[in-house]
Amino acid sequence: MNRNTLHWKIVWGAMLFVLMAMGTVAVAQEAAGKKVAVRHPNLLLNQEEIEQVKNKVRENPWAARLLERVKAAAEKDEAALETALSYVLTGETKYAVSLRKRLIREAREQMAHYEKLDVKAEPEWGRWSWWGATAWAYDLGYDAFTAEERTEVEQWLRTAARTIIAQEKVLTTTPNLVFCEHWRVGMIGYCLGEPEFIEWGLRDPGVHGPSRGGFYPVMDTMIRDEQFWAEAPIYALHYDVHGMFALAEAALRYDGTDLFQYVSPKSGASLKKLVDGYLRMAFPLERTGPKGGSIRLATFGDGSTGCSITGRLEDTFLDESFMAVLELAYKRFHDEGYAWVLSLDPDREAYIHRGRPAFSYVALTHGERLPEKPQPPPAPGGLYDSMGFAVIRSDESPDYWTAGGLAAVLRLGTSVGHGHED
Repeated sequence: MNRNTLHWKIVWGAMLFVLMAMGTVAVAQEAAGKKVAVRHPNLLLNQEEIEQVKNKVRENPWAARLLERVKAAAEKDEAALETALSYVLTGETKYAVSLRKRLIREAREQMAHYEKLDVKAEPEWGRWSWWGATAWAYDLGYDAFTAEERTEVEQWLRTAARTIIAQEKVLTTTPNLVFCEHWRVGMIGYCLGEPEFIEWGLRDPGVHGPSRGGFYPVMDTMIRDEQFWAEAPIYALHYDVHGMFALAEAALRYDGTDLFQYVSPKSGASLKKLVDGYLRMAFPLERTGPKGGSIRLATFGDGSTGCSITGRLEDTFLDESFMAVLELAYKRFHDEGYAWVLSLDPDREAYIHRGRPAFSYVALTHGERLPEKPQPPPAPGGLYDSMGFAVIRSDESPDYWTAGGLAAVLRLGTSVGHGHED
C-alpha cells in the first residue's frame, strides 16, 4: 500500500467516524425531543398507585384522617386538586362534576384574557398560578371530561405554559421564583406530552443566565458545596425543593428519566444532597409542640429569624414544607434517618403551604410505611466556604438529636441571594 492510498483511507475513516458520531448525536437529540404516548392518570400517581393509596386508607387511621381532610377541602373550597383526589380515591361522581365545572370555568375565563394578552404590558398575568396542581388535577380527573372539554382545558394549559415562557423573556426575577416557573411548565409538559415544555423545564439555559434556567442548569449553578441552594435557606425550602421533587416524580413516570439519581457534573449537587443539606443545618430536637418535638433550622437572610409586625419572634424550623419533601425523599431513597424525622409526627399531616405546590397531603398520596423504631441520622459538621458558614457540633453521632449536645452555626460573610449584607 503506497503512502497516498494510506492517506486517503485515514481521511475516509475519519470522515466516516464523524458521520457516525453526528448520527448518534442526532438520534440522541431526536430521542430527547421525542413525544411519548400520554396516559392518564400518570403524572404523579398511576392507577396501580391509586389503588395502593386506597389500601393505605383502609389500613392506616392516619391516612383515613388525611383523606377526610382532602374531602373537606374539596367540599368547602372546591379546591381543584383536592377535588380530583377525592374523585379518584372515593369514586363519587359529585367530585368529578365539581372538578369539571371548576376547570372548564377557569379555562374559559382565562382564555378570554389570554387571547388579548400583551405579554410586554402584562408580564406577570397568570404567571404565578397553581399550574402544577392544576395539571395534576386534570390528569387525575381526565376520564370525567368529554373530548371537547379536554380540548378546551388542554388548550388553556398549553397557552399558559407558552405565555410563561414568553413572560420570562420580558421580565425575570429571583432564581428561586424563576425555577417555580420552570417546574410548573415542565409539569404541564409531562401532563400533556409536550416535549417543548418538558425541555424548557429541564434544560432551558436561561435567557437571563443559567441560574434562572431549567432543572439541569440550576443544579449546575445554584447549588453550593453540593447541597445548599445559593440564596437564603428558607427560599428553596418553601419554593423550589418540592417543585424539584414534583418534576422528578413526573419525569420518572413519563419516560423513565430518573432525576432522583442525577448528580450534577459541575456542582456535585443531587436531590438527596439538597435534603441532607437542610438536616446539616439543623439544631437538636426541641421538646416543643404537641407531637414528637420540633427541629429548629439555622438560617440567615430574608425569611429567617426575626420579628413579625406584631412584635412576635419568628424563627425557622424544619416545618411542614420540609416534612412533605421528606415523605417524597423517603419514598425514593429509603434513608432511615428520614423515617426518624417523619416519625416525629405520627399523624403524617405535612402540607406545603408556600410556593403553590403540586401536592396536597403528601403522606396520603406518596408516603410509605415507616420502620417501627427508626434510628436518627448522623449529624456531621463541616465548613462550607462556598456558602459562607460552618456547622460545629459537640456530638456528630445519631445521639446528637436527643442527647442535648451543643451546636453552633457560624456565618463567615460570603454573600448569598436574599442575604443581609450588614
